[in-house]
Amino acid sequence: MRRVAIVTAGLMVFGAILVAPATAVAPAATEPVAYKYRSCSYPKGKPGEYKPNAASWKAQGFGDVVKGIDVSVWQHSDDQAIDFAALKSEYDVSFVVIKASDGGTRGNNNALKWFPIDSAAARAEGLVVGAYHYAQPGNMDSNTITDAKLQAKRAVEQAQGAKVGDLPLSLDVEELPCGWTVQRLAKWTSAFLIEAEQLTGRTPIIYTNGTFIARLQDAGATDLSRYPLWLAKWGPKLGTDPQETRIWNNDWLIWQFTADGKVSAVPSSTTDLNVFKGTPEEFQEFVNR
Repeated sequence: MRRVAIVTAGLMVFGAILVAPATAVAPAATEPVAYKYRSCSYPKGKPGEYKPNAASWKAQGFGDVVKGIDVSVWQHSDDQAIDFAALKSEYDVSFVVIKASDGGTRGNNNALKWFPIDSAAARAEGLVVGAYHYAQPGNMDSNTITDAKLQAKRAVEQAQGAKVGDLPLSLDVEELPCGWTVQRLAKWTSAFLIEAEQLTGRTPIIYTNGTFIARLQDAGATDLSRYPLWLAKWGPKLGTDPQETRIWNNDWLIWQFTADGKVSAVPSSTTDLNVFKGTPEEFQEFVNR
């Protein structure tokens, strides 16, 4: 996801320095390290290391952990490739969501370059692949509905259909365009998702943050809650469900819990880290329907 004031984008990393809660207890040295992560602003406290493993995630309420990252051009520092084999073998990553398209020209050109490379490399290692479109409402046509449909068609075409076995297409919607009302943005979002669903035959996913969700609720746009939620909520105590879901009533599908992950397999300095809400069996069931 793109780095913006509300939600900075870049995908998640297993293996970073965390500003750990005062109650956090480091696991025993004999436990395998899943990853480290870092938070600079939340929770408050002194920088320290926290190395959760599958057992510690399970103990805090997630059950079996299904881990994922999301990537775009930002993860390819100096045009370096991502080591998807290491992501799977060293970090136990199960899925990767890759930027496939953008409503703007520059962002879309970057996606056109890297999505085919990253998706092929990830699939070669047996990772489940997802694709996301970065929304720039009104950038392709002045008509709200026409623009939404054009961006949806671009997303589906460049994502190569988001076929069964992959994650459904995700829409990354974070910003309110200048001069737009929340109602207009909700209308655009709905039109995009309807078009994407018609084109792929699968229900797409919304990626967004608590600020946007609050705006949707205030605008009465509760119809969007029928789409699975990929929530960007950075910094809650590890293992605690995000609370800023409002119209989704805490029914999130994927939680992006930090943008400050550090993974040696990814060339960028930081990467977004995600967790799927469910067991490995439930994850496979979801991607295969």
